[in-house]
Amino acid sequence: MNNEKLKDLIDQKLRDYIKKFLRYSTFSHLTTERREILVGTFVYLVDDHDMIPDDVPNIGYLDDLMVFVEAARHFLSTGAPISGVCNADEVLADLQFVQKHMGLMFGEQHFSIDTIKKLGQKKLAELPDLTEQIKKKYVHLGDFANE
Repeated sequence: MNNEKLKDLIDQKLRDYIKKFLRYSTFSHLTTERREILVGTFVYLVDDHDMIPDDVPNIGYLDDLMVFVEAARHFLSTGAPISGVCNADEVLADLQFVQKHMGLMFGEQHFSIDTIKKLGQKKLAELPDLTEQIKKKYVHLGDFANE
């Protein structure tokens, strides 16, 4: 797979997760744990200098995608599929995609759900601000303003 095609696939998958998780963040019945995981995922996403800086050509968003996949896997493992947010077949395909390309991330990486949750625990009150930051930062992937 050429680098540009890989970048386009990562961008598309990331855009889909951003849309789904932004929508999910508006659900009123979220448990505290799920809200912490959502916030932790968003905190990671807005960090430009995370494991792979976002400006690394072609793979800068691969680690961000990996965090979304880990969060979605956890949501599926702890409850029924979430309509419009987490589909087991899609999450499995995305997990396989991330695993296939992990070598590009300078070795095998893994994000534990506990790490993601800890990121979110400290910033729960910042969820509305984080969603706005994501919409602005990733506007080049699509219009999230009305998501």
